Amino acid sequence: MKKVLFLTAVAVAMTACSNDVDLGSKDANKQNADNAIGFQVLNKNMSRANLESAGHYNFGVFGYKNATTGEAAIMEDYLVGFNGTDASGKKVGYFFSDGQTTNGDGSNAVPGLSKWAYEKLGNVDYTYDDSEGYYKKSDKFYMSNWANQFLRYWDKSTTWTNFYAYAPYYNANGGTEVTFDNPNHKMTFPDGYITDGYNDPSQFEFLYAAKNVGSGSYGQDVQLSFKHLNAKINITFWENIEGYKVTMAKLISSPAEIGISAAPSVGDTGSGTPSYAYGEVYKTAGATLTFTPSYEYTDEPSVEADNFINKTKYSGVNKGNTGFGNNAYLKFDAPTADFIATSKEGAIAAGTNNNFSATTYYAIPKNNNTGLMFHVSFVLTNEQTTETIKVQNATVYVPSTNCNWQAGKWYRYIFKITKNATGETGDPGDIVPGDPTPGNQALYPIVFDDIQIEDWGDAIDSDHNIN
Repeated sequence: MKKVLFLTAVAVAMTACSNDVDLGSKDANKQNADNAIGFQVLNKNMSRANLESAGHYNFGVFGYKNATTGEAAIMEDYLVGFNGTDASGKKVGYFFSDGQTTNGDGSNAVPGLSKWAYEKLGNVDYTYDDSEGYYKKSDKFYMSNWANQFLRYWDKSTTWTNFYAYAPYYNANGGTEVTFDNPNHKMTFPDGYITDGYNDPSQFEFLYAAKNVGSGSYGQDVQLSFKHLNAKINITFWENIEGYKVTMAKLISSPAEIGISAAPSVGDTGSGTPSYAYGEVYKTAGATLTFTPSYEYTDEPSVEADNFINKTKYSGVNKGNTGFGNNAYLKFDAPTADFIATSKEGAIAAGTNNNFSATTYYAIPKNNNTGLMFHVSFVLTNEQTTETIKVQNATVYVPSTNCNWQAGKWYRYIFKITKNATGETGDPGDIVPGDPTPGNQALYPIVFDDIQIEDWGDAIDSDHNIN
């Protein structure tokens, strides 16, 4: 296994203009918008992925300013949504209504300006129910926990403002929401918030960020750098069975499923003979993040960000939540084409995505004795004739030492299909992809050995006279 630190960070910017204004004056309605706290993605001079390009079209945010009585809340678990298009041109995120303020300067939603907003994204405010591609009000997973979300403003009489953010936004549907213990700077994700899942980052890839803003930076772009709360897993293949081409086969026949399974299992070699049993891996969990703000300000925003974010502590998941049942397994889709790589370097080289599973698995960090028993079926095709050999239920065990996933790390499991593959040739019937036990040797090479020649037979005499 190769463990890779997942370096992609997501940058989101908050922007606002904070002209002084007497909120009780007759010009308050006109000028308040100029003092609004707005959210905007900072695209210029960026080498990091934007939040929206990573498939996240919302995040939750808690905001606090300093006050004589401690830290006063500005917004608590507001949903901040994105409005735009994805790489294919499809409309994604949230519909912005006419007159909705989306920019720090108070301007309305206009194409080409800010693509992030929170005003009027409450579950009563937001009424979109059309079919253009934006989230509908009926898409409860992506809706706010607030009935109404109002525009909020910078307070220039304060010396600092703190923002704590997470993604994706969590709609509690009447249950326990994501909370922030302000005096202790702890964000708590309830049990079940973090969910193991495949491919869709808007539901299964979890992120967090924080930013301390000194009063000298009010009115400037405020950049959030998100970190990953769970682990990322991919698998890739290569083969070195000379003279054969390798393609994927059905793992199970009914329902027909081509792919790779990973059964949670524990390998026990204490008896001298390896044995395997079902092991526990969590599918859902909660977590607690402890932030340690720095109240020593500088005029350089990136220094402020480093002082704040680098002291953020991840305390891990809350155990005791929903796990995989017996015979349950992680499922990875098969690579999309025949295996053409014949070396490890070729399998992981850029541009050979046909050797990768199309599945990205977002896993919950773990630290126990459970490993993974991978199951796969494949077909060998003779490159000189039309002969084929089917290998059903080949297995390989990855021990727990290579499965103790950590938050923010990327794990790539690289598999080599060789002549020593396990499994059974032909079709042994139904198999259980969640079976934690390994298979037997499948391929037995055709070998010519002990070549013998029968001894000469007795001579046959015949007389021939020479005249």
